[in-house]
Amino acid sequence: QANEATLGARWDRVARTLQAHEACNDPDPDADYDPDDDADADPDADADPDPDADADPPPPPDPTVSITGGNAVTEGSAATFTVSASPQPSSPLSVDVSVAQSGSYGITTGTRTVTVPISGSATLSVATSGDSTDEPNGSVTVTVSSGTGYTVSQTDGAATVSVNDDDDPPPPPPTPTVSVTAGNAVSEGSAASFTVTASPSPSSPLRVDVSVAQSGSYGVATGTRTVTVPISGSVTLSVATSGDSTDEPNGSVTVTVSSGTGYTVSQTDGTATVSVNDDDDPPPPPPSVTILIGDASGEEGLWVTFKVTLSEAVDHQVKVRWESDHAYDLDPYAIAGQEFWYMDGTLTFAPGQTEKTASVYLNDDSSSEADELFRVRLSSPQGAAIADGEAIMTITDND
Repeated sequence: QANEATLGARWDRVARTLQAHEACNDPDPDADYDPDDDADADPDADADPDPDADADPPPPPDPTVSITGGNAVTEGSAATFTVSASPQPSSPLSVDVSVAQSGSYGITTGTRTVTVPISGSATLSVATSGDSTDEPNGSVTVTVSSGTGYTVSQTDGAATVSVNDDDDPPPPPPTPTVSVTAGNAVSEGSAASFTVTASPSPSSPLRVDVSVAQSGSYGVATGTRTVTVPISGSVTLSVATSGDSTDEPNGSVTVTVSSGTGYTVSQTDGTATVSVNDDDDPPPPPPSVTILIGDASGEEGLWVTFKVTLSEAVDHQVKVRWESDHAYDLDPYAIAGQEFWYMDGTLTFAPGQTEKTASVYLNDDSSSEADELFRVRLSSPQGAAIADGEAIMTITDND
């Protein structure tokens, strides 16, 4: 209807203009002129009324919602956030936000709705829980979610408040003391066993250095080794030994805990020893039968014969070696090669036989002289022991 009124006014104005134009061209200027025509004319006829005078005003723009975080808090205190709408809403505005946490501080996470009043901002408090457990610091993050009647700030659509743990860290675990104990004695060829113990038990596997040594000769790999003590607190160390067929004294294996990182060495049980017993038979005892040689004399130019005897008859063969030798410690002594021959040999006693003889040749000369002396010695017995292994031979002069 407003548009139709506007068009009618315009057509009236056009009609009057045409009438005025025709009057100017009329030869009789007073012919059809009616002064009331001008009186009826609308002085504002040329004014163009506002075509949008009765239109609805445009709607206000949707506010942009942002969020800012408050200061860091200690666990058990509430983290605060400010939710703002710009421009201010014309009526209370419901805004959806999402709450998340880093760490474990008893925060109720998930979606919440915050109502921003016409003042343009609202405070959001997010509760945290305190505890007695030492833990890393965490945080609370609130993010504005998309919704109706607002847009989310591209730069301030999320905010985070730090949550600080207020518990003291636990004291460090005590340093384990490492000790070693020995197992039972072993025979050569068996492994010696040791137990390495850490007290208190380590919180993680503990590497311990030990030194291995031996007494005797039992093929033990000596030197430094590393054993790993598990969190159970103890580990078995086996040290191999070698067997042989040689009779030898018993020996031992000793393990000593060395200083290292992450443990201390026991002052009383830092070393342990396992005996290693020889398992070979000892040699048979020396025989009870003995061998003796007697002194003898002979004239120069002849043979001197001496006897070698056994202390008793035996049921096995007996052998002994003999040889002639100087006797420079006696006076007067004979010289080998001049007064007697250097001779040697082996006497063999058959089973049951108890006496054997041997002879040394004596050189002759034409000099009148005193009797001279030399020795015959026994050695290398087999099947008997030498009780008296040396005899004096006397050379008598014949001039």
